[in-house]
Amino acid sequence: MPRIPRVPPTRHVPRISRIFPCEWSKRLAGLVALLALTGADAGCTALRHDAAVAEGARIAAAGGLSPRLIAAGRFDLTAYQRLGNGGGKLVVYIEGDGIAWINRSQLSDDPTPSDPMALRLAAQDDTPDVLYLARPCQFVTGASARNCAPRYWSEARFAPEVVEAADRAVDLVKAEARQARIELVGYSGGGVLATLLAARRNDVVRVITVAANLDLSSWAAYHHVTPLSQSLNPTDAAAALAHVPQVILVGTRDEVVPPALIEHYRAAFPADAPITIVPVAGFSHECCWSERWPALLRETRALP
Repeated sequence: MPRIPRVPPTRHVPRISRIFPCEWSKRLAGLVALLALTGADAGCTALRHDAAVAEGARIAAAGGLSPRLIAAGRFDLTAYQRLGNGGGKLVVYIEGDGIAWINRSQLSDDPTPSDPMALRLAAQDDTPDVLYLARPCQFVTGASARNCAPRYWSEARFAPEVVEAADRAVDLVKAEARQARIELVGYSGGGVLATLLAARRNDVVRVITVAANLDLSSWAAYHHVTPLSQSLNPTDAAAALAHVPQVILVGTRDEVVPPALIEHYRAAFPADAPITIVPVAGFSHECCWSERWPALLRETRALP
């Protein structure tokens, strides 16, 4: 089994540049009343959320994806879809963790991603039937944010009820699309959820993961962070996944999910398991998946 190098704790500090920059808003006279009423932090969160929702809608519209809200078990899941009933399969994209943490010790008030990578990928997929699923508590507010406790973007982000909600959503849209087969594509933590979904379904023809932390225990140990104690771990589902084709895309410059962690996940499977690991030279955790996605997707789907 590959040895996982230890790194200083500072390497896991989330990139603050990914968080919507709110300090400028506090200087605008037109927002003084809002901030006075809601508090600076609450006002900042609301502004970031609204900007993220607008950006998500823009990305989806450019890809011909229509919005919907799916009541799926414990959660209401934000989704975008394009159903053409002619592709032979439904391709499901699952979003990453979003802004789960503001810094190493402070949870975010809202996990909505300001740059929804999986949505960017979905919008570029020309398969007739495409579904994008946000993670629980992303892009929702008010009554639609039911059961949105912070643990669902921290230690319970892959809890059984989270997997169940995604599973229900996929069942619903699959029936609407009248397709018998599913291809799952997940970015980062969305790849974890895609893999956990595949472990419980019998209609998945392929799982494509992008920069995904597929062995949660090893990932937590590598970054010196508290294990996701209320989450399911894909490595523990290796027996159920042993016959599911998996293509694992990993950036050679990814410091969040380095290639050594992917090799550790692969070691949990039999040697003949249909798993292909594709190191992508020069890519990091965020760069340059969306810029190169159409070509990467064609190459991935051409693999045996």
